[in-house]
Amino acid sequence: MVSPAFADLDDFVIALYSSLDDALQTAGIVSRNGKLTLRPGPTPDVDDREVLCIAVLQEILGFESDHSFYSWFENQPDMKRLFPRRLSRQNYADRRALLTDISQRLCRAFCELDGQGMPPFSLLTPIPSMSVVPSVKDEKNGSAA
Repeated sequence: MVSPAFADLDDFVIALYSSLDDALQTAGIVSRNGKLTLRPGPTPDVDDREVLCIAVLQEILGFESDHSFYSWFENQPDMKRLFPRRLSRQNYADRRALLTDISQRLCRAFCELDGQGMPPFSLLTPIPSMSVVPSVKDEKNGSAA
Protein backbone atom coordinates (compact mmCIF):
# COMPACT_ATOMS: atom_id res chain seq x y z
CA MET A 1 0.00 0.00 0.00
CA VAL A 2 1.29 3.46 -0.88
CA SER A 3 1.38 6.25 1.73
CA PRO A 4 -0.41 9.51 0.96
CA ALA A 5 1.92 11.98 -0.75
CA PHE A 6 1.26 14.86 1.62
CA ALA A 7 4.08 16.85 3.19
CA ASP A 8 2.32 17.11 6.52
CA LEU A 9 -0.86 16.52 8.43
CA ASP A 10 -2.13 20.07 7.70
CA ASP A 11 -2.09 19.46 3.94
CA PHE A 12 -3.80 16.12 4.36
CA VAL A 13 -6.63 17.49 6.54
CA ILE A 14 -7.22 20.46 4.22
CA ALA A 15 -7.38 18.12 1.20
CA LEU A 16 -9.73 15.80 3.10
CA TYR A 17 -12.06 18.65 4.09
CA SER A 18 -12.12 19.92 0.49
CA SER A 19 -12.84 16.42 -0.84
CA LEU A 20 -15.67 15.99 1.65
CA ASP A 21 -17.12 19.32 0.59
CA ASP A 22 -17.04 18.21 -3.07
CA ALA A 23 -18.61 14.85 -2.17
CA LEU A 24 -21.36 16.57 -0.17
CA GLN A 25 -22.20 18.63 -3.25
CA THR A 26 -22.16 15.54 -5.48
CA ALA A 27 -24.45 13.71 -3.04
CA GLY A 28 -26.80 16.71 -2.92
CA ILE A 29 -26.29 17.19 0.82
CA VAL A 30 -26.57 20.82 1.88
CA SER A 31 -25.50 22.30 5.19
CA ARG A 32 -28.16 24.44 6.83
CA ASN A 33 -27.10 26.43 9.88
CA GLY A 34 -24.15 24.11 10.44
CA LYS A 35 -26.30 20.97 10.21
CA LEU A 36 -26.16 18.28 7.54
CA THR A 37 -29.27 16.54 8.91
CA LEU A 38 -32.63 18.07 9.65
CA ARG A 39 -32.97 18.28 13.41
CA PRO A 40 -34.33 20.77 15.91
CA GLY A 41 -32.24 23.11 17.97
CA PRO A 42 -29.93 26.06 17.52
CA THR A 43 -26.96 26.24 15.19
CA PRO A 44 -24.26 23.96 16.65
CA ASP A 45 -20.97 25.45 17.86
CA VAL A 46 -19.11 22.88 15.74
CA ASP A 47 -20.38 22.51 12.18
CA ASP A 48 -21.39 19.00 11.07
CA ARG A 49 -18.89 19.25 8.20
CA GLU A 50 -16.07 19.60 10.73
CA VAL A 51 -17.34 16.62 12.74
CA LEU A 52 -17.61 14.60 9.54
CA CYS A 53 -14.07 15.52 8.51
CA ILE A 54 -12.74 14.53 11.93
CA ALA A 55 -14.67 11.23 11.82
CA VAL A 56 -13.31 10.37 8.37
CA LEU A 57 -9.82 11.33 9.55
CA GLN A 58 -10.25 8.89 12.45
CA GLU A 59 -11.16 6.11 10.01
CA ILE A 60 -8.37 6.90 7.56
CA LEU A 61 -5.74 6.99 10.31
CA GLY A 62 -6.95 3.61 11.55
CA PHE A 63 -8.12 4.51 15.07
CA GLU A 64 -10.67 1.87 16.07
CA SER A 65 -11.52 3.51 19.38
CA ASP A 66 -13.14 6.93 19.76
CA HIS A 67 -11.31 7.28 23.07
CA SER A 68 -7.81 6.68 21.67
CA PHE A 69 -8.51 8.91 18.66
CA TYR A 70 -9.88 11.68 20.84
CA SER A 71 -6.82 11.49 23.11
CA TRP A 72 -4.53 11.73 20.09
CA PHE A 73 -6.61 14.55 18.58
CA GLU A 74 -6.59 16.62 21.78
CA ASN A 75 -2.80 16.39 22.01
CA GLN A 76 -2.04 17.48 18.45
CA PRO A 77 -1.19 21.19 18.05
CA ASP A 78 -2.06 20.98 14.32
CA MET A 79 -5.53 19.66 15.10
CA LYS A 80 -6.10 22.37 17.71
CA ARG A 81 -5.19 24.99 15.14
CA LEU A 82 -7.24 23.47 12.29
CA PHE A 83 -10.25 22.73 14.50
CA PRO A 84 -10.27 25.39 17.24
CA ARG A 85 -13.84 24.64 18.35
CA ARG A 86 -14.07 21.40 20.30
CA LEU A 87 -16.70 18.88 21.33
CA SER A 88 -16.37 16.67 24.38
CA ARG A 89 -15.45 13.07 23.57
CA GLN A 90 -19.04 11.92 24.22
CA ASN A 91 -20.55 14.72 22.11
CA TYR A 92 -18.13 13.86 19.30
CA ALA A 93 -19.19 10.19 19.45
CA ASP A 94 -22.88 11.17 19.47
CA ARG A 95 -22.51 13.56 16.51
CA ARG A 96 -20.44 11.02 14.62
CA ALA A 97 -23.19 8.43 15.10
CA LEU A 98 -25.78 11.01 13.99
CA LEU A 99 -23.86 11.45 10.72
CA THR A 100 -23.56 7.72 9.90
CA ASP A 101 -26.15 7.82 7.10
CA ILE A 102 -24.42 10.81 5.54
CA SER A 103 -21.06 9.01 5.73
CA GLN A 104 -22.54 6.13 3.76
CA ARG A 105 -23.97 8.52 1.16
CA LEU A 106 -20.57 10.18 0.90
CA CYS A 107 -18.86 6.86 0.18
CA ARG A 108 -21.15 6.52 -2.82
CA ALA A 109 -20.42 10.14 -3.84
CA PHE A 110 -16.65 9.52 -3.62
CA CYS A 111 -17.15 6.54 -5.92
CA GLU A 112 -18.96 8.78 -8.41
CA LEU A 113 -16.26 11.44 -8.20
CA ASP A 114 -13.52 8.86 -8.65
CA GLY A 115 -15.36 6.80 -11.27
CA GLN A 116 -14.72 3.55 -9.39
CA GLY A 117 -17.04 1.00 -7.89
CA MET A 118 -15.45 0.76 -4.45
CA PRO A 119 -15.25 3.53 -1.84
CA PRO A 120 -11.76 4.95 -1.25
CA PHE A 121 -11.87 4.10 2.46
CA SER A 122 -13.85 2.22 5.06
CA LEU A 123 -13.48 1.40 8.72
CA LEU A 124 -11.32 -1.55 7.71
CA THR A 125 -8.93 0.37 5.47
CA PRO A 126 -6.16 1.95 7.56
CA ILE A 127 -3.94 4.28 5.55
CA PRO A 128 -0.38 4.72 6.81
CA SER A 129 0.54 8.19 8.04
CA MET A 130 3.92 9.78 8.61
CA SER A 131 2.45 12.05 11.32
CA VAL A 132 0.57 9.50 13.41
CA VAL A 133 2.13 6.62 15.26
CA PRO A 134 -0.47 4.27 16.74
CA SER A 135 0.29 2.99 20.22
CA VAL A 136 1.61 -0.56 20.38
CA LYS A 137 0.80 -2.83 23.30
CA ASP A 138 3.65 -4.25 25.28
CA GLU A 139 3.04 -8.02 25.12
CA LYS A 140 4.67 -8.51 28.53
CA ASN A 141 2.34 -6.35 30.63
CA GLY A 142 -0.42 -5.39 28.17
CA SER A 143 0.19 -1.64 28.50
CA ALA A 144 0.57 0.80 25.63
CA ALA A 145 4.13 1.65 24.70
